[in-house]
Formats: sequence, structure tokens, C-alpha cells
Amino acid sequence: MKSIVKEIRKQTLTLMVAALGFVAALVWKDAITEWLKPLYGSAQGPLMLTVAAVVVTVVVVIVTLVLTKVLGEKEEKK
Repeated sequence: MKSIVKEIRKQTLTLMVAALGFVAALVWKDAITEWLKPLYGSAQGPLMLTVAAVVVTVVVVIVTLVLTKVLGEKEEKK
């Protein structure tokens, strides 16, 4: 019975942390959207919005690679 209660607490904590992460992601989405409005704010039609989406995607991939390199765990060389 104790193991069931322990597992319920563990899963509840996991769900709560995930929910807080989701809320943080929504706030970041709004902030990033405001920062990027100059890029796509004057975009007219689906073609320009697609171009803006491709540009943003390339920037996000580059930033992700840099952050992974800087903040990622160091690989042990064999």
C-alpha cells in the first residue's frame, strides 16, 4: 500500500511540473511572438508567412545547436 501512495505522489509531482512547464512555454511563446513581429508583421499572404516561418525555423535550429553545445553535458572521449 505504501508503494502505491509513493507512486501516486511521484506521478502527481511529475504532472504538476509538466503543467508548470507548459504554462512557462505559453508565456515564452507570447514573448517570442512579440519579438518576431517586425519580421512577419507586414507579411501579406501565405507565401510571406511561409518565408517568415522558414527564417524563424533556421534561427531556432542554430540557437538550439549553440545552446546544446554550450549547456550540454560534456562527452567523455574514449
